[in-house]
Formats: sequence, structure tokens, C-alpha cells
Amino acid sequence: MAKAGDYDFYCEEALVNKDQLEVEYESPTVIAFHHTRPIATTHIVVIPKEHIHDLRYMDTPEREGVLLEIMKVARDILKKIDVDTEGGRIVTNLGAFQDTPHLHVHIIAGEALR
Repeated sequence: MAKAGDYDFYCEEALVNKDQLEVEYESPTVIAFHHTRPIATTHIVVIPKEHIHDLRYMDTPEREGVLLEIMKVARDILKKIDVDTEGGRIVTNLGAFQDTPHLHVHIIAGEALR
């Protein structure tokens, strides 16, 4: 596993190869897609297209608008999932918990795969 700061999967792979992703939502500023290595039956990642290291850097009016869009996308995806029965979570990581240094929100629900 790469340390935070070593490799940005989202900028270097996902955004460059969007045609290889199973996209749930896309706008000029945000994209949501099925995780390439899911840990549950539903595992979707929502990211800003602009490189933003993590939640701590969502500190300008423009970036706050992107953060609001990310949360609205997460909300809309969660409405499609039966979280009342299966349960679900929204997760974002910081620092040493962050596998890639790019803000991303995981939407995880359903049966664990690993």
C-alpha cells in the first residue's frame, strides 16, 4: 500500500481512464464510480475532478460548492440503496488512513466481499 503523498490513483489512473470505470454520476466537477477493488456488494467512490488532497482543503467558496455536490451525489446514491435493510456507510480518510492523496468519499453497503 502506498503512503499518502506517494501516488494519486484518482488523478493518475481513474480520471485518465474514465472509459474503463462503471460511472454512476459525472459533472464537470465531480465523478462517482464503482470502486475498482470493492470491499462490499455496493462500493462507490465520489471524487472531485480537481486534485484536492483531503477534506481539510475544502476551504474556499468554490471548493465548498464542490463539497456540497459530493454530498448531494452521495445522498442520491444512498437513496437508491436499501440501507434500512443492508446498512451502509459513508467514509472519507485523512493522513495515514488515506491510501491515495486525493479527497474521496466511499459509499459502502451490502454484503462484505473481503
